[in-house]
Amino acid sequence: MIAATCSTVLAASRYNQRTMGSILSSPTSIFIAFAWAGFIVYWIISAPRKRNVVLGLTLFAAVACLFFLLGSGSVPDDANPVLWKGTLPVALCADAVVLMGLSLLIWARRTLGANWSAAVRKNGDTELVRRGPYAFVRHPIYTGFVALVLGTAAAYGRLIGMLVLAMCCVGLYLKALREESVLKEKFQGAYLEYTAKTKMIIPFIL
Repeated sequence: MIAATCSTVLAASRYNQRTMGSILSSPTSIFIAFAWAGFIVYWIISAPRKRNVVLGLTLFAAVACLFFLLGSGSVPDDANPVLWKGTLPVALCADAVVLMGLSLLIWARRTLGANWSAAVRKNGDTELVRRGPYAFVRHPIYTGFVALVLGTAAAYGRLIGMLVLAMCCVGLYLKALREESVLKEKFQGAYLEYTAKTKMIIPFIL
């Protein structure tokens, strides 16, 4: 019994080492891992104190799950095929998109300042922010997050990465619609004027 347990633990340890090795197997994957770590740390630091622990654990679990699924061997190749090879041009483009996404996330969060909330507050003393990245899109935090996921999925080139990207896009779009219904009720004509001049998530497109 003890021998079987030790064997199972050893096998799991070797599997985790192989998975981590595949996740951090190139300069691009290491850069992306640090970018996600930077995002988590900044979001925790900038969040209200009472939300720090819950937010940190939630973000860490979600990102860890993403990298686990993307890692080679985490999911059988039949269910998670490689859609394209990780060439140098692909890696450079992925790095650029991830860096752009992280920069936009931080810029948007800093621009919001005390106006930021995990959920839109119908009541309370908040302003309609239209400066910085909010002059170009109404939900730049979502734009930055989608870019971060897109760059990560592009770097690994696996099916699951694209499925996660699609789910993020749909989920954030629906969340943005719900938030905008509250904002229209709260700011009324000012928000309608704002929506007429800016796109929701992708500048000049959507």
